[in-house]
Amino acid sequence: MALEIIPIGGFSEIGRNCAALKVDDEVVILDLGLHMEKYIEYTDSDDIVDMSSKSLMDIGAIPDVRTLGNLSKKVVAVCLGHAHLDHMGAVPFLGNKFDCPIYGAPFTMEVLKAMIKDQKIDLRNDLIEQKENSRFRVSKNIEIEFINVTHSTPHAVLIAVHTKYGVVLYANEFKLDEHPTLGNKTNIQRLKELKIKALIVDCLYSTNPTKTPSEMIAKQMLKEILLENDTKGRNIFVTTFSSHIARVKTIKEIGRKMGRKVVFLGRSLAKYALAAQDANITNFSDITIVKYSSKVKKFLSKLSNTDKYLFVVTGHQGEPKAILSRIINNGFFNFKPGDMVIFSCHIIPVPINYDNRKKLEDSIKQKHVRIFRDIHVSGHASREDQRDFFAITKPEFIIPIHGDIPRMEAMKELALEEGYKEKDVFLLKNKEIIKIN
Repeated sequence: MALEIIPIGGFSEIGRNCAALKVDDEVVILDLGLHMEKYIEYTDSDDIVDMSSKSLMDIGAIPDVRTLGNLSKKVVAVCLGHAHLDHMGAVPFLGNKFDCPIYGAPFTMEVLKAMIKDQKIDLRNDLIEQKENSRFRVSKNIEIEFINVTHSTPHAVLIAVHTKYGVVLYANEFKLDEHPTLGNKTNIQRLKELKIKALIVDCLYSTNPTKTPSEMIAKQMLKEILLENDTKGRNIFVTTFSSHIARVKTIKEIGRKMGRKVVFLGRSLAKYALAAQDANITNFSDITIVKYSSKVKKFLSKLSNTDKYLFVVTGHQGEPKAILSRIINNGFFNFKPGDMVIFSCHIIPVPINYDNRKKLEDSIKQKHVRIFRDIHVSGHASREDQRDFFAITKPEFIIPIHGDIPRMEAMKELALEEGYKEKDVFLLKNKEIIKIN
């Protein structure tokens, strides 16, 4: 028998990340993520929509695990790499299809528990936390190892699947940050020790011919804007990825240095901040958090001296129903010329996001409010980081994931530059199963 890699989601597409490994008669699933664009487009409708797993699979919003067929009964573990929705957001819809535990690092599991509670879902799987740099057995023949890696959310791990056929390393989203502002640096020493048969690796930024800057750079950019500009008398709103706890922590710290009271506005921001507390990553108990949009307007209307606050809000992609769009467009707040809105993020590169952000920024400009864009560094490895990663891990085979065909081809080109042969790099599509001997 042999090791089989079963692509389910994220192969030749951005998002919906999911791969399965078949080891003899057992299967391990790596990630169960949402296709964010399709999911948002489907659920943003004002109509009541069918949220069954079948409907969501049919429209491509979640991994189509029907690919597994009868192998679904052979799944011994679902392992989650980190807490981003395009990696674990489909668990509430698909978890019950597998009679096995779900494993993740502490922050990932706290976020998952919050999602299940919010959505009132009865998930029957055991949810098992495993710390970074831990190794554990999921069956007689399969061991899993969580290897610490830097990324734009806490407790991100690379997943090493140890089998008698060799090690498969699932490295879907990472960066090599030598100066992280929260958590530890990537465990490069352990990666060098592994003898890797196959590397399933994030290719999203394989066309970006540079090295991804450290999170320390984003911290410095925020300091320069907020501490070195004249902000007296100005209302300030900052928006970023809710799951980017390091960035949110930085914004909180800078707000305090400015002498402002920091307030978090938005449901997802509340969810991730509380998960970070529950996972003992950082403390936000001294922050005012307003979770629901129905209460945000009332909260803001009662404030006086709003220029003494720093508001951290959801809605950085311009989502019409998110808090920032409601604040700008629905009269939640009275802006003055010269007030500031800071986008500590990049636009996620899909058409709906570009359209939504343009509409939101046009509305902001009409109020004569200053906009600061792209105050951000990515959590993804760029091409030169990927080159370094190949040198560190020295895999026998390379399998790109989390990218469209041009990005996958760019990673193949990089692998060939590094001395790999055509036969060593697999550009797979979803459902295109391969065996590795």
